Amino acid sequence: MTVRRDNEQTRAFLASVEFDLDPELRIENPAPALALAEWNGLRGDRAMPAPADIDALDLPRQLLPHLLLLDIEHEPVLRYRWRLIGTHTTAALGRDMTGRYWDDIYDDRGLAMLARGPQWVLRHRRPVRVLGAATYADKDHVRSESVDLPLSNDGTTAHRILIATVYRTG
Repeated sequence: MTVRRDNEQTRAFLASVEFDLDPELRIENPAPALALAEWNGLRGDRAMPAPADIDALDLPRQLLPHLLLLDIEHEPVLRYRWRLIGTHTTAALGRDMTGRYWDDIYDDRGLAMLARGPQWVLRHRRPVRVLGAATYADKDHVRSESVDLPLSNDGTTAHRILIATVYRTG
């Protein structure tokens, strides 16, 4: 696989991005909190809901623009692919990477930083809150709050991660 470096604006953003993980889930924004509540309702007494349990028609409409869906390929090597990126994220970042593999669009540092949340979820098989900060393009500063929510086909291994994100600039 060939790693493609995106434009200068994307490289500058990835060079500035930092993420902190919060396993205690001290969520402040309504969209990630609502996503966590929906995820808990769908999982019931299971460790994780299945990807098939997620139906956009059944989710609260105000949540949809904030959702991202990340495919996880475990074999032959671990890879992440953006399956869906909501309009809140594409508007905040000015691009849509739906369908793209992370190792095709992010450099090594960006990939390592972005993978912190998904790697934690894969290890612990439970949600994590992710706080981000970066400088991006003509915006002074971009801050984000996300919750990464594992989805499993077999009840043991996360095969997708549902992410609810809120971006703020300034």
